[in-house]
Amino acid sequence: MATRLSIVVVEDNQDLREAIVEVLTALGHRVQGLSCAEDLGDEGAKAMIDLLVVDLNLPGEDGVSLARRLRDTQPGLCILMITARDTVHDKVAGYEAGADIYLTKPVSIEELSAAVKSLERRLGANRAVPSQQAVLSVQMAELRAHGPGGSIELSANEVALLSALARAPDQRLAHWQLLQISTSDLEGASLSNLAVKMTRLRKKLTDTGFDGPTLQVIRNEGYRLCVPVQLL
Repeated sequence: MATRLSIVVVEDNQDLREAIVEVLTALGHRVQGLSCAEDLGDEGAKAMIDLLVVDLNLPGEDGVSLARRLRDTQPGLCILMITARDTVHDKVAGYEAGADIYLTKPVSIEELSAAVKSLERRLGANRAVPSQQAVLSVQMAELRAHGPGGSIELSANEVALLSALARAPDQRLAHWQLLQISTSDLEGASLSNLAVKMTRLRKKLTDTGFDGPTLQVIRNEGYRLCVPVQLL
């Protein structure tokens, strides 16, 4: 079954941006097109997305910087770079910044579609869980989650934290990553406030009927989500 992805396209050429958005929307994905990295903003960068399609030559913050910034807070994010930069040095820099696929312009519709479908299959495989396992189903738009023994209401902040943990390698994130996701004022952020938020979230997850631990504290590092999650 195809996996519906949440995709952000950052491309300053309007015609190309609109064409990419149209192609990816036709493939069944939720797609947002932006003209520059600044349009994403700090708040938008906290919104969990599956795939970033980004040009490198952007006005203001360039695509390499944006890719690095989003990769830091969303380790499970897929990044597809589309650019006119075609030297080996440019490609190496792109992959070092976190690119999963690096395409050089001009890009055909067929090549773009094939690249996105490849990433779609990877993300779908990562989300798959054995049918006999109890799964936490998170309805992101409705701000609700369902477990083996009940359902709960979530805040937008809790949905952001859950989706970030679910997409992270081994479902674990460091304190600083969780702080960037959970607060708009990093200067006023504290580990104690984060601990309060995570304790509340742990209690809610337990209320959905899981027997074992749901959210584990990793001493001096961060937190790990201990239940399989399906993001809807």
